[in-house]
Amino acid sequence: MKAKTSFKQTGQANVEFVLLIILVAVIALVALGALGFLIRTKLGGAANAFTTTTPGSRSTAQILADFQKRIQDYYNKYGSWPRTWKPYNFTDIGLNPSDWALPVNGLYFSPHGSEVGIANRQGDSLQVYVNDLNGNTLHLYDGWNIWCPVNTPTCYYHTVAPGNEVDISTLYVTGQ
Repeated sequence: MKAKTSFKQTGQANVEFVLLIILVAVIALVALGALGFLIRTKLGGAANAFTTTTPGSRSTAQILADFQKRIQDYYNKYGSWPRTWKPYNFTDIGLNPSDWALPVNGLYFSPHGSEVGIANRQGDSLQVYVNDLNGNTLHLYDGWNIWCPVNTPTCYYHTVAPGNEVDISTLYVTGQ
């Protein structure tokens, strides 16, 4: 003899089936999230290969902020600053040195331990200018840098020292 199934029983079975599918989906999402975290943790700097930053069309302020964040993240993870010599000054913070070999926005960027250098190179036609905190325009001579330490919002003309502070938002390049 075949048992009769009422409409109420099939509706309840459908609800239970849907709840089971939702439970499986939630478990799968949690497992994928944990796996992603584990991969990022285990691979460390190698995971940055998938999220590296290339110069692109970002502003100088955005590029500087990205370098400073990467340097600070490195310090937070390893307890020391990234290396200062090429190519490790870039690779330690997950960047490809060849992406930064040419000027970006007319400037050469170089991570250097706890600082980011913004340079004007010798032999090119680019000229870089920035205002000091008194509004005086300073010319960044070929081969000189503006230094922007990671642990302070202040940048410095040529040397990190009192009196050399500059307003990085006034930086501009001619001869492009």
